[in-house]
Amino acid sequence: MPMKIFIANVPHKMEEPELKQLLTQFGQVGSIKLMTDKETGKRTGWGFIEMPVRDQAKAAIAALDGKEVYGRKMALKEAEQKEQEKSNNFQRPRREFRSSGAGANEEIDGNRW
Repeated sequence: MPMKIFIANVPHKMEEPELKQLLTQFGQVGSIKLMTDKETGKRTGWGFIEMPVRDQAKAAIAALDGKEVYGRKMALKEAEQKEQEKSNNFQRPRREFRSSGAGANEEIDGNRW
């Protein structure tokens, strides 16, 4: 079963191929995605790594969590699932509106859009 790893405090000058080389010491790397700022295009210093073998991923976390690279201590941990991924049957609550009368098209609690 694959494991998704959250990585933070990644040095800005570290590129994805260099990070992949560091991780392949522990096993197979499925994918690496380092996040970038939408406006500036610069790296944000965090991202996600997917490793197909769970034991190899745990070994990578144990060895690299707290390791200093380019003067920054990287932080690695197993990524947590988003709430929406945990329960696929999540439904957003619907707002109720009055249908007719003096307050037509108003929310019941009185807020207007």
